[in-house]
Amino acid sequence: MTSTEYQQLVSRLEKESVRSPGLYRTRLIALAALGHAYVITLLLITLVLMVMAVVSLLDGEYLDASLRLATSLLSGGMCLAATRLRLPQPEGRMLTRDDAPQLFGVIDKIRAKLDAPLIHRVVINDVFNAAIFQAPRLGIFGWSHNTLVIGLPLMQALSRKEFAAILAHEYAHISRHHGRIDAWVHRSRMLWSHVENGMNQHKAGFVERILTRFLRWYIPVLNAYTGVRLRQDELEADRIAASVVGRQTMADALIAQSLRGRFLEERFWQGLWSRADHHPAPPFLPHATMRTALSRGLSADEARFWLMEALEARADAHDTHPSLRERIVSLDSGSELPPDANHSAAQSLIGDLLGGLQTDFDELWLSHNAPAWRLRYHAVSSAHETVKRMEQKPSEQLGPEEMAHLGLALDTLGRSEEALPLLRRAAEHPNGSAEAALAAARLLKSRDEKASDGYMNTALRRNPALVRQTVAANTCWEHPPAPRIAVQHRVA
Repeated sequence: MTSTEYQQLVSRLEKESVRSPGLYRTRLIALAALGHAYVITLLLITLVLMVMAVVSLLDGEYLDASLRLATSLLSGGMCLAATRLRLPQPEGRMLTRDDAPQLFGVIDKIRAKLDAPLIHRVVINDVFNAAIFQAPRLGIFGWSHNTLVIGLPLMQALSRKEFAAILAHEYAHISRHHGRIDAWVHRSRMLWSHVENGMNQHKAGFVERILTRFLRWYIPVLNAYTGVRLRQDELEADRIAASVVGRQTMADALIAQSLRGRFLEERFWQGLWSRADHHPAPPFLPHATMRTALSRGLSADEARFWLMEALEARADAHDTHPSLRERIVSLDSGSELPPDANHSAAQSLIGDLLGGLQTDFDELWLSHNAPAWRLRYHAVSSAHETVKRMEQKPSEQLGPEEMAHLGLALDTLGRSEEALPLLRRAAEHPNGSAEAALAAARLLKSRDEKASDGYMNTALRRNPALVRQTVAANTCWEHPPAPRIAVQHRVA
């Protein structure tokens, strides 16, 4: 299914879900059940083929027995992949009641008010997010082990009330108020997506392609159906959480999460990484200084402008969350800036543990990013030296290799307007390098110019190994190195 076809399908399903919500829900449940029926069918095929293989073997038909046995093993393996799928456990430090009694007190209150299932583990990590991770012990057939995953950056960004609202929202997804059927449907979506990823990671044989043909149609259709429902469920979870914390507090939490998340991504992390241009090591570490940066980061006028932009943004077909405006309207609450809190949720709920967690996550961040930091610092220092040495020479006297060196140096220093003409000239020269063509392609790609493809083809002709290596490593298209911020997600 192409991206355009997927968007058209989602658009049609959104209209159907509004026009006939009961019928839409019935179709969604039937579609999720179809995946279970597929697994059961594979199991039956496996059993029948194994019996037939034994019969063929007893009759001395060894070739037929081998073929039937091989096919049964393929179908059985796919059945096993769906029913015994093991998802990676959330990374982070596990918290106990003795570690953070205040935090567990809030969790217990929310659980009691929502009549929700037990949380088996609480994990805190370095991601700006909160989620309840449900790991089904029986694959698509359920029996989940629940892990609450809390991001320390989120706790540092929100007040205690705002953080409680986000926890209530996450708990609402697995509460009895939300409905077990919806949770089952969305677990099916997530698990089949993991099966699809596994299918895409290796080259399938002829028989396996036949067996997975159904899944290559089924999984995108299931994603489209559940994606529409997921956005509706987010609105419902907001309303359920609001019954615990209040509508305005829920709205404040959503606004605060949006604005402060953007601040961390666009200002804090990028500001920290910009220091790599001038410092051989980070002058400060992120988690220890994050709360101070958040409290001083945005002026009231800038925050109001960001809020206006956030309220104007629209969700697309692949989003699993509605837009901020849709969520605020659904809550029937105000959309003003939330009040500033004197203390963060981290300070209020994990207290004495906070300093140790900040130190641990800073050490983790440094271990992941110190090599990239040093690489960036040395690259910028070398670029300054190159520019200083070569700018004294008229550009018309530069050979293709010198033009490439100067262009790459200017690009490293963020002077892309000056770099691009040099890189294009160097790439177009008969003796030009693949590096120059690759850099020109990247700069043109960032401007959405079609000429990017031509330079990429030039780079491929000159050094295909370099192109594959840089694109696979994402070093060609992402400059400077990005901070280690994990992708945010939630499993309902």
